[in-house]
Formats: sequence, C-alpha cells, structure tokens
Amino acid sequence: MKEAQFEYKCRRCGKVTRNPSCRVDLAQYYMVCLAVDGQAGDWQHGGIIRRHDIHNCKDGGTGLSDLLGCRVVETEPVRRPKLARKENEELKLRSERSERR
Repeated sequence: MKEAQFEYKCRRCGKVTRNPSCRVDLAQYYMVCLAVDGQAGDWQHGGIIRRHDIHNCKDGGTGLSDLLGCRVVETEPVRRPKLARKENEELKLRSERSERR
C-alpha cells in the first residue's frame, strides 16, 4: 500500500524530518489547501499541516523548518490477528450464502 509523508527541512541545522503517513490522495488535497490557505489538515484530531514548523536541533537550539513537499512511500499491509481473520472469513461466508438466496 502506498502512503505519503510530508517532509520538513530545518533552516538552522538542515535536518529533514517527516511526519506520520497519510493517504496519497489526502496528501495531494492538503498540498492544494496549503497553496491556497497556508495550512491544511484534520482540525478535529489535531493533524495540521503547515508551511513552517518549529524544530528542536540536537545542539539545544531551535530552528524553523520549511515544508519541502510530500513523498510517496510503500508501506506493508496491516497484519490482522488470527481471530480477526477468522471472523472476516465467517462474514464472507455469510454474505456469499445470503447472495445465493
């Protein structure tokens, strides 16, 4: 599965940091919102993407990070526990049976 990560680069120390992943289509939408409004994100849950961010450098200083863009990364599918897989299989069987009727 492919996801996107926003990358920021600190002006002071040059370190590139990445935020947690989100869906690629959502990241593209956020980029458009950033171009228009200057900020974007999920306001209810606090996942806000901005053009600039604060970075705490290793030497104890504080720097300003600029948004470089977003990159697409390949992520591994979520592995479900055996019990959840078994319940999933049972649901599929039930739906197949109901379709036959």
